[in-house]
Amino acid sequence: MAPGPRPGVPGLGRRPSARRPNASKPRPHVRVRCLRAALALLLPLLLGVASAHAFLVLGEFTVEPDPPSPDAPLTVIITMADPSLAPVEDAVVFIEVRRIADVPDDIPAASTDEPDLPPPDVRVDLIERAPGRYEGELLAPSAGSYHVLIRDQTFQWEEANASIMLDLGGQAVGTVPFILPPTAVGPRSLWIWLLWLVGVPLVVGVVVTALVLGNRRPAAGPEEGSEASA
Repeated sequence: MAPGPRPGVPGLGRRPSARRPNASKPRPHVRVRCLRAALALLLPLLLGVASAHAFLVLGEFTVEPDPPSPDAPLTVIITMADPSLAPVEDAVVFIEVRRIADVPDDIPAASTDEPDLPPPDVRVDLIERAPGRYEGELLAPSAGSYHVLIRDQTFQWEEANASIMLDLGGQAVGTVPFILPPTAVGPRSLWIWLLWLVGVPLVVGVVVTALVLGNRRPAAGPEEGSEASA
């Protein structure tokens, strides 16, 4: 005697298989991780290009206290901004102070070459205290006129410097403007630009293509699930 159909189960007595979620479809958090990974690859490259300082830098030189006192502690403050007045951050900046008699008269006000000068009387490495604001402390030399060389060596193969004059002896310094010229794009910087122009679109294209193809994979419908269970 053939067994009859199971109670409550139509047809062949087999339950239609439940529709299983498409395991191949990427979940939202997976896509977010992919995008984060792509950004993590691109961020160092972007920072390398932005930090090249291959643009004109506008700067201001001030001291505290002002007027400065000879043979007394002195704080040097330098602010730097790009032509759009955005602060120039993460720069490697220092100053060199020399007696004016030790500096030739034809030294340029701004240059991208390392100057041929005698060793400085004072050298101070400046620390970034706020975006685009660099400070350093020193013991002011005796009264007189001095040459201050502001040097930007964010990268070893770059040199941008500016010359200003500093008088010590009761006279206020005020705000002294200066300009750091754009540095030449060397071979390494050129390779960075090439990687930026070619590598970044390539990586983004691969990530976007993978996400699009993953989203377009069809999920198994109810009919397919029923046929498979049959």
